[in-house]
Amino acid sequence: MSHAQSPFADVKTVLVVFSSRAMAFDQGGLRNLITYAYPGSVVFFVSASGDPVGVGAPSKVDLVIDFTEPGARQSKWFAFSMRGTGKHVVGRTAGWFYRKWKYDRVYDATSDSNLPKDYLESEAWAQKRVLELAGISVVRHGGVTMDLSKEIASTLPPMQNR
Repeated sequence: MSHAQSPFADVKTVLVVFSSRAMAFDQGGLRNLITYAYPGSVVFFVSASGDPVGVGAPSKVDLVIDFTEPGARQSKWFAFSMRGTGKHVVGRTAGWFYRKWKYDRVYDATSDSNLPKDYLESEAWAQKRVLELAGISVVRHGGVTMDLSKEIASTLPPMQNR
């Protein structure tokens, strides 16, 4: 998405809630992706329990991105506190049904037929979907491919002498 297509306008402060089990992105990578989508924004991080990671966040922010996964040990009131903290809130269904009503956009893994079977791959998939719901594009990375330089040369037509 380009800056003009971002679903939320005037985002200057972003709060990211880390997953307690696995993260597909590190702090620097997330900060880079978010500030590219929302130029001039300041990004803060908290753990799934709400404890600050690094610099503490202000009491009110423009956007909350909640990566909390289903089954996380968390207060059932956490979704309510995130809704009170953020003007816009994006996250995942995480066991408590409140999120579907309280959050602006919610990714539901149970209805996603493309979700990988491997746990770590499915976490990365779900976190990318949450970022996309927040208007943050994630470039898909390909794996390392085989070196085909010797095979390519043998399939080229012969060079003609002039």
